Amino acid sequence: MRIIIEDVLTVTMNDSKDIGIYTIVIDEGKISLLAREPYKVKKIKDDIVIGGKDRIALPGFINGHIHSDITLARGLGDGLTLYEQDNDSFVSRKQWFNRELDREARYYSKLLQYVEAVKGGTAFICDVPFWHHDDDLVEPFKEIGVMGAVVLDFRRNFLTGEVIDKKEYLSSARYIKEHGYIPIVEGPAEEHYEQELLNLIKTWAEELDTLIQMHLAETTWRIDITQKKYGKTPVRYLHDVGFLNSRVIGSHGVYIDREELGILKKTGARIINCPVAEMKISDGIAPVSEFISNNIPLGIGTDGALWNDSADMFAEMKSLMLLQRVSKGAASCDAYSCLHAATRGGARVFGLEKELGSIEPGKRACITLIDYMKPHIVPIYHGSQSNVLQNIVSCARASDVSTVIIDGNIIVEDGALRTINEQKLIRKCQEMGSTKFKNMS
Repeated sequence: MRIIIEDVLTVTMNDSKDIGIYTIVIDEGKISLLAREPYKVKKIKDDIVIGGKDRIALPGFINGHIHSDITLARGLGDGLTLYEQDNDSFVSRKQWFNRELDREARYYSKLLQYVEAVKGGTAFICDVPFWHHDDDLVEPFKEIGVMGAVVLDFRRNFLTGEVIDKKEYLSSARYIKEHGYIPIVEGPAEEHYEQELLNLIKTWAEELDTLIQMHLAETTWRIDITQKKYGKTPVRYLHDVGFLNSRVIGSHGVYIDREELGILKKTGARIINCPVAEMKISDGIAPVSEFISNNIPLGIGTDGALWNDSADMFAEMKSLMLLQRVSKGAASCDAYSCLHAATRGGARVFGLEKELGSIEPGKRACITLIDYMKPHIVPIYHGSQSNVLQNIVSCARASDVSTVIIDGNIIVEDGALRTINEQKLIRKCQEMGSTKFKNMS
């Protein structure tokens, strides 16, 4: 059964940066045809036809860093920096709500965050759960119908620091892979840098032939830790001990200097930036424009509750652009670069650039349609002058998404989720979250 999207304004994100009116044909989960107007596809029985009038087609977003299992803790910890949350606040005293966020709560937290993300045009989520031991890491992806990766902590519980047995860890990772998702090894934060542990992480990633994701140079207080302990910044230390390579994804990357940009470029390391979170908890402003000019693989993520409280990739794109402009000038970061980070750049970070990130024949069909006939978006035009990219990044919102196709399956249609009962989930999460947190002491 084919899906045909007719005569839709398409931002392909291909090498030529083509934008125009196209007909897109999806067959067996892949894009089989991308044809400029006035091409007409000969319909066959059972074809699903979606009209492209008043719509913009984009590649499905790639959310490169999200902590979904604490979504029910939304709104808590506001006004606290990461240091304060981690060291001396009710968040740390409550042990990151470990008791409140039991296995059932974590499961519903994931579903809730995935629904929000997918309805906002996200096709791929890299999830970094706080607690993954004994949790069902695959089923929430399956229930919602979203593609993704799971970053597996090397600890059974980060609160105790107990390292998981290698056999058990590799078994969990292979289970994820067998079900069509990507297992990623989690690297330590700066306060846990030890040569023996880094060697262990590197070995596990090599054995699984997968990536490593770690929080990197996010805050000044964590940089101070490695400076005092090793006399080096995190990037320099990881490079000097031979850890930094093309498997490594650094989350945030806020405090990276010019020499370190060269190290990242030389080693092939990748960056996922989370601009909204970095504003909310006062991390700082990452050198995004320099990542781009140095061709360092760059994606964006939404982080999670306590640091962002949202999974809106439109907000991330706009924030990415505005943070660079307010700190480095109005021309320092354009709309295309922001959309690239949310799509093709994210695919590159996860080694999926041949499968995802652009609308091209042969790629997996992950496509988001935006209804642009809204007072906050129109007019839209593309000719000798074009405002399409700018209006997507500056004006569009997650609520403007009308259709989401993931791996050739229509997951969102006319703004409604097709895979689960969304209202039932929302009611369940409202009841559960209110009960657990309303009178928490």
